[in-house]
Amino acid sequence: MADFDGLHQVRLSPGDEQDALALSRDVGWNQLAEDWTHFIQEGLTIGLRDRSGHLVATSAALPYDGPFGFVSMVIVTPAMRRRGLASALVRICADDLRARGLVPVLDATEQGQPVYEKQGFVPQFRYDRWQRDGEGSMPALRPGPATDAQAIAHLDAQAFGAARPALLRAFLSRPDTIATNIDDTGFALLRRGRRAWQAGPIVSTSEDGAIQLISQLPLGDVPLFIDVPQGWQKIGAWLAARGFAVQRRFARMAFERRAPFGAPDRLFATAGPEYG
Repeated sequence: MADFDGLHQVRLSPGDEQDALALSRDVGWNQLAEDWTHFIQEGLTIGLRDRSGHLVATSAALPYDGPFGFVSMVIVTPAMRRRGLASALVRICADDLRARGLVPVLDATEQGQPVYEKQGFVPQFRYDRWQRDGEGSMPALRPGPATDAQAIAHLDAQAFGAARPALLRAFLSRPDTIATNIDDTGFALLRRGRRAWQAGPIVSTSEDGAIQLISQLPLGDVPLFIDVPQGWQKIGAWLAARGFAVQRRFARMAFERRAPFGAPDRLFATAGPEYG
């Protein structure tokens, strides 16, 4: 493995989840240990450790079944920033995906977009993270009909542009994940995160249908994130009327490809910037 000016590059493996979770928690990210487990098991997850063995940076390459894979979990502890570590880690993960015959894709913050553009990534579309604070609890969940994971994965692949059944199965296996209105036109998922619940992905044939799906989720009075492509202004107005506000903005970016994948007219909320 390479040496990054005194930092040792390692591939994270099962058992490293708690170190990775400590890093993402320290920078205020929303992931659970289960998320790190998925990246470690399903993709290439790189870490940088200092001389004391502490994990100070990470990145992950998550291949999907289709034309692209995702680069994510690019985290550098504040004391190690502005040393080019994030760019180097992105390059490693992008190279891994290209070696698999996949187009590297990532979701960039407004601050990160210029950095990734220098590496050949171009924006495909933009989305807003809507956030609602809350101090209550999720309503008691009643057992519902059996979730059709195969139907969800099929609808998700059509809208997203690549199949990711392992990710959808992982989400649905979590006891707190909620799926609504599963039929042949759309679905919505809601899952627990460390800081907030995350709504998405949400797939529908219309914006009104997507709003209906969101309204069916048992949102309660809890902190909640939902990442909505900027073109869906009716959803934004619906969220604003219910106490949500835009926390930050992201750009979906792909290596040397501007045209979006999948069917953007059916994607009304993403699965979050770590998964796309």
